[in-house]
Amino acid sequence: MAGYRPSAPKVQQQDLQGKVALITGATKGIGRATALDLATRGCSIIGTYSSPQSAHNFDVLSHTISTLYSSSPCSAPILLGIVSDITTLSSISPIQRAIESMSATNTLDILILNAAIHTAPKLGSASASDMTDSLTGNLHWPMVLLETLVRENSLANDARVVAITSDIIRSPAQGSSLFAATRAGLEALVRAWAVELPPLFPGTTVNAVSVGMVDTPGLSGLPVQDSAKVRDERVKRVKVVEGGRVGFAEEVADVVGWLVSEKARWVTGSVVPANGGAERV
Repeated sequence: MAGYRPSAPKVQQQDLQGKVALITGATKGIGRATALDLATRGCSIIGTYSSPQSAHNFDVLSHTISTLYSSSPCSAPILLGIVSDITTLSSISPIQRAIESMSATNTLDILILNAAIHTAPKLGSASASDMTDSLTGNLHWPMVLLETLVRENSLANDARVVAITSDIIRSPAQGSSLFAATRAGLEALVRAWAVELPPLFPGTTVNAVSVGMVDTPGLSGLPVQDSAKVRDERVKRVKVVEGGRVGFAEEVADVVGWLVSEKARWVTGSVVPANGGAERV
């Protein structure tokens, strides 16, 4: 565990064969790691992204999956990438069309709400767009997406919904107010959806995964000084490894992968921490 390094992806047991998952923000970090895990278990993926570079990343992901299955007797899942900017509510319409093109029943089996707007202005310096984009991308967009899926009857029975949140909710830092508040709101939605969805789509579970410090593009994109400060402050809080360490996207994906499995059928309305014990929920 202390010396853990992600292993090369490989075709796994096909427990998700025939299922369709929507993963927002599927080209980098936790979203990509989750897409790899689910696809190597047979799940077809609708992955969203917001830029031309991200489109290239999704093509690379698709090629990786195709290559893995080329030497396997199992049938390869389908991967479909679509542009969807979570700061624009109109970007939800292409998702509905993608579901209809991917699923014989026009339904989703798995929804992973991973994409997020992570602005970090300190109090007194937030712009109007900082606030609007955070509220739209992190709260309003997921709400409208779920509302649309329910109205269109686009969730399967026994569906799995997993939202990626953050332990910054319980351990705020300078500049974290917008992200922490909107992610806390998403956790509140998870608990409410866990009550409201099962009567409509029996067997459906809804959970959140609260993520600690993870070695993703979001962390590496910080200025060197800020990144080092974040690491110094948060690594020492990790309990599962003496001295602490930064987590890997694949470790979070393993937790998400369990929550979408049949084995997690009795877990719902929960916030599951994937942070090495850095923060308790």
